Amino acid sequence: MDTRTFGINAMLADMEPIMRRLVGDHIDLAYVQKAGLWPVQLPPGKLEEFLLANAVDACEAMPQGGTLRLATTNMKAPEGLPTNDAVALSVSDTGRTVSDAMRAAVRGHGRREGLGVRLGFETAESFGGRLDVTANRGGGITVQLILPRANADEDEAPASGIGHQATETIMVVEDDQSMMSATSRVLTRLGYSVLTAMSAEAAMRQLEAYDGEIHLLLTDIVLPGMDGLALAREFRKAKPQTRIAYMSGYSEQALRMRGTVEPGVPLLEKPFTFEGLAAMVRKALA
Repeated sequence: MDTRTFGINAMLADMEPIMRRLVGDHIDLAYVQKAGLWPVQLPPGKLEEFLLANAVDACEAMPQGGTLRLATTNMKAPEGLPTNDAVALSVSDTGRTVSDAMRAAVRGHGRREGLGVRLGFETAESFGGRLDVTANRGGGITVQLILPRANADEDEAPASGIGHQATETIMVVEDDQSMMSATSRVLTRLGYSVLTAMSAEAAMRQLEAYDGEIHLLLTDIVLPGMDGLALAREFRKAKPQTRIAYMSGYSEQALRMRGTVEPGVPLLEKPFTFEGLAAMVRKALA
């Protein structure tokens, strides 16, 4: 079987428009991507098939809405894998239960029901990996596909020439899909771990479900529903240590003169450059 070596983060970036159309407006789609992710080696389309099948299963279990989170990370390989290093792709939802997912995977043989978990087990068995299906705190499950790190000269390393190798976690809130995708991709390349949301309400739901520290909230000011300024106030109540930075299509001078943005809070005017984004984020985190 022909295989290729590739980075999962790049695959997720290519799949993002399809994933957002698939989940619809009633489900929040969140990404938590590890920068500097190691490559894996699989047949073309294998991971995309696993990802889509699990997304469909998860969405069917959340008819009233919920959250679908896609996460990547490097890790020490569990016992039984052929390498010391491994890469994990996780699909988490707030709708399924472990027992229902496993039952569907077994009983759905030959049908679409339970296909996501079934494909995960098949991929893990065929390519020296492992699949874990675990319950989430507060409901839902995580389907984690763990694969051996591929032998390759280059990983998905952060971009060089910026003068900083980042480790912080940033939440990006932006209702324009193309702008959010581009911003999160740049930040991931810079080395940050990135969470994304397309509304303030979705960002707050993610904040409640996320266990780790969020070092910076980078939000557009104009959002549907609650605006970015109100979101920043709610974030400060829940996470006082989180820094705040804004994006806007309005000029900084106009917003400052109107008193819309408080003094001292970084503001990035759209459209912005790769270097401008990097510099503003470092200023906000300093």
